[in-house]
Amino acid sequence: MVSRLALCALLAGCTNSAYEGRADSQSYDAIQSKAFLVPGMTEQIFIDDDDVPDLSGFATNQESYDYLALESTSEVGARVIGLGAALDLAFQHNDAYQAQKERLYIEALALTLDRYRFTPIFDGRGGAAYEWDNRDQFVTDMQALTGMSEQLSVTQTESINAQTSLGARYLLRGGGEVALNLTNNFTRFLTGDVSEVNGGALVGSVTQPLLRGRGIVASESLLQAERDLLYQLRLFTRYRKQFAVDVASQYYSVLLNREAVINNFAGLNANNLQLERERAFQAEGLRTLLQVGRLEQSSLQLDLRWTSSITRYKRSLDAYKILLGLTANDNIVLDENEMTLIAETGMASPELNLDEAIEAALQTRLDLYTQLDLVQDAARKIRVAANALRPGVDLTLGVAVPDSGNSTLGELDFEDAVYSAGLAFDLGLDRRAERNDYRRSLISYESARRAYLLATDNVKFAVIDAWRRMTEARKSYDINVTSVQINERRVEEAELRAELGLGDVQDTVDSQTDLTAARTELTRAIVNHNIAKLEFWRDVGLLYVRDDGSLEEGIAAQ
Repeated sequence: MVSRLALCALLAGCTNSAYEGRADSQSYDAIQSKAFLVPGMTEQIFIDDDDVPDLSGFATNQESYDYLALESTSEVGARVIGLGAALDLAFQHNDAYQAQKERLYIEALALTLDRYRFTPIFDGRGGAAYEWDNRDQFVTDMQALTGMSEQLSVTQTESINAQTSLGARYLLRGGGEVALNLTNNFTRFLTGDVSEVNGGALVGSVTQPLLRGRGIVASESLLQAERDLLYQLRLFTRYRKQFAVDVASQYYSVLLNREAVINNFAGLNANNLQLERERAFQAEGLRTLLQVGRLEQSSLQLDLRWTSSITRYKRSLDAYKILLGLTANDNIVLDENEMTLIAETGMASPELNLDEAIEAALQTRLDLYTQLDLVQDAARKIRVAANALRPGVDLTLGVAVPDSGNSTLGELDFEDAVYSAGLAFDLGLDRRAERNDYRRSLISYESARRAYLLATDNVKFAVIDAWRRMTEARKSYDINVTSVQINERRVEEAELRAELGLGDVQDTVDSQTDLTAARTELTRAIVNHNIAKLEFWRDVGLLYVRDDGSLEEGIAAQ
């Protein structure tokens, strides 16, 4: 009864779900054991089920918007998504982000196998076979042919042969291997004789390379697997920052497209108001058809521009749903207050100057650390390849203990054990493949060294480029602030002159068009500066994405 319960427990422990659970436990433990080495690494590393996004907890928009024309009611009932909520949704449901988490998990899973190879590994095998032959039929036939039935007898030749084997193997970090194996063979004859023939042995051995394969080269695969997981953690953290910046950038881009719709709608209404006034003057004979026609043509162009901006806004909003991992049926609208918040933060420069920013990037960029570590890996692989060129000299110690020979299952005769010790040599006369590997490792080292130098320059260029784009955005902001003020005065003067019947229609059209464009460009400058600042802190390595989806930038965020 006890054996049956033990067998059931063993089978229950070998179910697919049990294997999955143990794989998850070991993989996540491996990730967490190295996570502290990567600044900014999140604790949200688990591969979640692909659940459906739940938007029920978000506030609902109840307003319709005339500036969306035929789609004025399309956002009634839409869920209002703030930037923090957008980041959280993207981290949970975006396919590309989930794929990055899966790559991290798979790297950790691979490490668990390399670690397992350097632990005691047990093995148990067994088998049984039923054997017989037809010698009894042959004897019967011979009796019939020769008439020698009394001299020949039929012998029983049926048997069951079985074998069991239990073993253990342990790889040592220095290249050695310890192996232990216990075998037991037994045969039960079916002739009515219940005697049992047994044969067993205990064999143990220790093998230690003395030249080739000795030392750190033996555990090279484990060492590289440990480092590869660290590299993947850095890559994941870097990707998480880039992904967060992309989510935020596209969030502001959608709001910018919405702002363009609002500005184009306002410009169209202002132009139409001017058109009505000019038509009234035309009815009194104060305006010609040519003059009124200019406004009519301008109205048509502004109408087309407004319609195009609606399409562009809706298209960008739909694309943003995909980025967040939502479906086409999910109705959302982005929070306009986020645009107000970045406008209130102003166009202030980071507290670092450019030289300090470059130096900080060289000290903090995780991908740059990985490039440097890859140079060290390449140098280590040269030593590994050089070791493979050495002769093979292996020291072997062994012991074999036979069974006792008294038909008692599992009993061994240690007094009759046989011990052995020896050396195995491989002079290495054929080393063409190893020679090529060694030369290849030298080339790989030089390639890794150049890649590190190139990565260093790329980091510097990225920081400089982000700095320039911030400077450009600030300049654009200043210009467009002035441009809006100028064009507001132009529009006011054009309207006043038009009311007095003294205005020029072309001035009215141009001033209103320029004002609409200046307002949109002013908003664009604010958005571009904010995006460039996020990318600047990301490229400097001082942008941190918290587990709640919030972004923290600057030295104080460390």
